[in-house]
Amino acid sequence: MNEPNQALIFIYRQLLRLYPASFQQEFGEEMHTIFIEAATDAAVQDAVGPFFLRELRDIPQSLVQAYWYSWTKKWQEGIKRIRSASTTTDLPPPPPDGRQAWRQVGLELSLFLVVGSLLLLVTYRPFAELSAGWQRDLEFLGQVITPLTLPLFFIGLMRGLPRWAYPFGGLLLSYQALAANQARLWPFLTAILLLSLTLGAAAIITDPHTSLLPVSLRRLRQSLALDWTRLSFGIYGALPLAIMAAFDDAFVNNQTSYLACAVLAMVAGALLYSRSRQIALQIAALLGGITLSIGAAWLDKAAFAGGLRDGLAVPSPRTAELAWMVHLWAIYAFLILLPPLLALFSSTVRLNRIGDPL
Repeated sequence: MNEPNQALIFIYRQLLRLYPASFQQEFGEEMHTIFIEAATDAAVQDAVGPFFLRELRDIPQSLVQAYWYSWTKKWQEGIKRIRSASTTTDLPPPPPDGRQAWRQVGLELSLFLVVGSLLLLVTYRPFAELSAGWQRDLEFLGQVITPLTLPLFFIGLMRGLPRWAYPFGGLLLSYQALAANQARLWPFLTAILLLSLTLGAAAIITDPHTSLLPVSLRRLRQSLALDWTRLSFGIYGALPLAIMAAFDDAFVNNQTSYLACAVLAMVAGALLYSRSRQIALQIAALLGGITLSIGAAWLDKAAFAGGLRDGLAVPSPRTAELAWMVHLWAIYAFLILLPPLLALFSSTVRLNRIGDPL
């Protein structure tokens, strides 16, 4: 037997139809030719059966590799289209930030100074209209946070999201996240967000003639690409909510200096971030700010528990309270570290692709 069995060739042609269409167009003829040559050699050696069984055994792995290749290629082409549609090469330079001008430092600290001052005012000079437990009243907090942050964050969006706008967005979105969590709307909002992102990406990828996105959207990409730690700075903008939560059950807030220390640490962390030029120093400043701010609440509990007299017996801060504060700190630390870690991972993947000989 020195000719390959035509039935086997027919079966192999049908198996080739299982591969992605693009893969068939690119490699189908080559694979068919190689199979005929290998089948002819097997026929000469009277080993067509074992040869075909080996081919059938290798088909599943080959299909997985082919579909992975096809999906990866489509993904890369889609990313290229998105980058082309959101290019920033024709945009003017981004506005300066606190590293270049002290005026920008004032803008970047404005949220922390205003919110910190309000916290100190209502703590040490409380208004009679404020009811007990206002820190847990999301409706009341919304009446303060939304008018304070929404207009300035909107202005920042219209101006290409300069760095001073990130803390306003962080505080606003964090409050909205708390409200959504209380109303149990997370599944719905997450589904809507993922659907919107998917539809937006699909509209760009499937567009036969890629067109540029609006300038306002491309300026947002320009702002993020300039420095990914800006997202960390936005998350740091939600620190006032953490301070209120940490000091929520303090018994004598209007007699403690630890709340003032927490506010001072928050402002100092923002100031150091604003002036730092290295990513490591920026992240260290933000982590230092949340550590000292939340740590001040723990010291407040310890000082209060150890300072009661007149027969009142209050135990020292419990392990559960310490664990809760550590958990609160860990959440903020993780969210602050996440953007630069993602940027580092993205850069590593890009360098590996450049260095790939294929």
